[in-house]
Amino acid sequence: MPTKISEKKKNNRDTGYTLREFEKPFETALYFGFLPVKTPEITKEDLQNLKAVKDSYYEPKRIQTEAPFTFDVLEKIALLRSFEAWGFEHTPQPVLIAYKKPLSGTFNKKSSEFTMGLEVLGLATSSAEALALRATLSILEDEGFKNLSIHLNSLGDKDSVGDFERMVSGFVRKHMNGFPADIRKMAKSDIFDILRSNDPKHSDVQGQAPKSLSFLSENSRDHFKEVLEHIESFNVPYTIAHRLIGATSFCSHTIFEIRNGDGDQSEVLAHGYRYSRLSKKVGFKREVPALGITISFKKKEKKPLSKGIGKSRFYLIQLGFGAKLMSLPVIEMLRKARITIIHALAKDKLSSQLGSAENSKVPYILIIGQKEAIEKSVVVRNVSTRAQESIGVDKLVEYLKNLK
Repeated sequence: MPTKISEKKKNNRDTGYTLREFEKPFETALYFGFLPVKTPEITKEDLQNLKAVKDSYYEPKRIQTEAPFTFDVLEKIALLRSFEAWGFEHTPQPVLIAYKKPLSGTFNKKSSEFTMGLEVLGLATSSAEALALRATLSILEDEGFKNLSIHLNSLGDKDSVGDFERMVSGFVRKHMNGFPADIRKMAKSDIFDILRSNDPKHSDVQGQAPKSLSFLSENSRDHFKEVLEHIESFNVPYTIAHRLIGATSFCSHTIFEIRNGDGDQSEVLAHGYRYSRLSKKVGFKREVPALGITISFKKKEKKPLSKGIGKSRFYLIQLGFGAKLMSLPVIEMLRKARITIIHALAKDKLSSQLGSAENSKVPYILIIGQKEAIEKSVVVRNVSTRAQESIGVDKLVEYLKNLK
């Protein structure tokens, strides 16, 4: 069972998990709301909870050969335990954290590679994927990667995964005798390894096999559609990759990679997925919506450590899905101009966002509604005087910099 936190910790959020200094990619993540924290440690409790999860996709041999882009369930178990031990379950949701990888006890990374993780906990909507993907793209772009693309797939919810699994099992049983020897061997180990393979000689079988997108429930289809709409707002090419399956025992909904380069020469720089179904398997009473992404690359130059970003003078409020789609590109534009804003993309209601804005004590509120999303503008409201003005997105940076 997850560790119970004390009453003292419930009333004292400063438990020593945050970082005072961090590398530049963490500063970039901070603009999107990801709090840099100390790397969680794997404990005996995590090793015990690992026994409750059975999936061939995270076997130690595979983890060692495919690190750092691996479905390492032990790492996720440690993160979920830390989520509770640090008292995050008693803070406003969602919780966004960034941390250095690897966790102790997982794998050994090459010293020439910088590896970090981003986690979104407590957010079931497509905003979780949008935030993680946009922050990751910004981190990689800041490091000089210019030919990025997103490859993604969806397993859907628990029922969708179950239907897909039954159809793949039936397909394998029906065609097993006609499969080449190497595919028969793969199927005996894990039937989904056939679909995950990157080997071109397996493409014919993969083309005939069931696709996970064909079995998405209505809610799962809507979720994936929203994720794609967010990606389209980033102006980054994307591809549906049916081979991205993941660990079906605990993965759900979106699985994605961010690659640099073209075709077979492209390099995987980030890999992420939802693992919400894992929490109840390791003793949580309720399912914790969770999405994680690993980013790994060779650093081109050493940059000075950051102590954070400036205090924000602006709170961004968005109303409607069209406004959500516009919000992240606006945040990215302001980030490049080093203008810090507070946002609540996880919230939909105006009242809750206004309440949060009031508590943040910022002097200005930025508002994007349906009208603004269509007109590509942002309403800037002075909290003290209630005066407001509509500003075109192309003039927003200059306008905000000139505010007193």
